Amino acid sequence: MGSIDKAAKNLKWKIADILGFEVYDQDGNILGLLSSVLPTGNNDVWTIKSQDEELLIPALKSIVTKVSIARKKIFICLPEGYNDIYSTKLKQVDLEYFGLTVYED
Repeated sequence: MGSIDKAAKNLKWKIADILGFEVYDQDGNILGLLSSVLPTGNNDVWTIKSQDEELLIPALKSIVTKVSIARKKIFICLPEGYNDIYSTKLKQVDLEYFGLTVYED
């Protein structure tokens, strides 16, 4: 279970509740959809998939800044240098893929 949204500290959710949510970076760029979660012991690692790439993001409160259940969106703050490591900026044009449909607000 997780509780990352600071505005709703008592809000609890299960990983199954947030799979398929859109994931946005701190600049408002959509990175893809949360497709799976890898347990690692200390913290989970989230797999974010776009049409072209797959990113691994540590599920830490310092990285995942907000989970909006109502909007089906996750907001993250990528660590410094992350874009340099992956060397690409993920962009998503088609919001329906991987068998998941994402609804706009």
